[in-house]
This record gives sequence, structure tokens and C-alpha cells, in this order.
Amino acid sequence: RPMLQLIKRSPEYVNGYKAYCQEAFDNNVIYFVPTNPIKIDDDWFFRTKTLYENKEKGLVEGQPISFHYWAVDGDKFIGEFQLRTEFTEQVLTGIGSIGYAVRVSEWGKGYGTEILRQGLEIAKEHGMKKVLLNINDNNLASSYVCEKLGGKLWDKIETFNKDEGHHLMRRYWIYL
Repeated sequence: RPMLQLIKRSPEYVNGYKAYCQEAFDNNVIYFVPTNPIKIDDDWFFRTKTLYENKEKGLVEGQPISFHYWAVDGDKFIGEFQLRTEFTEQVLTGIGSIGYAVRVSEWGKGYGTEILRQGLEIAKEHGMKKVLLNINDNNLASSYVCEKLGGKLWDKIETFNKDEGHHLMRRYWIYL
């Protein structure tokens, strides 16, 4: 079983985060597209620190309160996890309560399941009774992980975003 940990963003993992982002861009990942690796330079972490702190306080205009974690296994960067604790229109019809991703080179090793499992514990710690996962109908790996961890299909809706275009989206509730 992987020794995965979800940690707060941390300067010592920035190079791993950049490599994760580069793999996503090199492999044309369209679900949960991370930061463009070109933007991640020596002071990127400190330049973006206040933004992420403000997201946790709900101070970013037009964005729900959100908490960002990096998934690491020892010194290896594995992926990321985001939790949004409010059910805004944007959360309900677009991004969902939870977003997570595993770096391409680590797919198929059980990390997605472990990120979501630990992420659900974080949601509980925030006092949430349920979370909404919005998953592209074609993203079978993510739907499988969601269902394995108790996701109940609410519905499927037609939607659009710049990365995935027009698509059918599954909306799942997981009750905590």
C-alpha cells in the first residue's frame, strides 16, 4: 500500500509539483489541468502563497473557499487534492467539492484511491456531511474510484469548460 500523505503546499516539493505539471501538459491531460509549468520559476511558490492563503479564507472574488494539498510519497510528488467547503453554483454545476489528480507516471498504482480516501477525512474534519464530485462521463478511472469510496450517482448534466469542451458530466455525492 502506498505511504501517501496529503500535505499543505510546501517549498521543498515545488520541483516535484513542476514535474507533475509538465507530465500533465506533455500527455495532454484535460481533466483537472494544473499550472502551466512555464510559470513555475524560483519564486513561484512565494509569489502564489498569499493567493492560496486567501482562497482558504474565502477572500478570492468569485471563488468558493478552497483548501489545497499536495500528495507525496516520501520525497516523491504524486499529485494534488483540492477541497471546496461551500456549495456555490460554481461548485454544484462545475468544479464540485473535490478535485484531485495523480501524476501521469504514477497512474494505476492506487494513488487516486488513497488521495480521495484521505481527502474525505479532511472534508470530515471541516465539518462537511457530504461532498460533490463532478466527473467527466469519459473519465472512467475517476468514476470507478469515486464509486469504490461510496459515491452515489446523482445525475448526468451537459456542461462546458475550456479544457474539456462540451461534455456530459456525472455528479456524485459521497456522504461522510
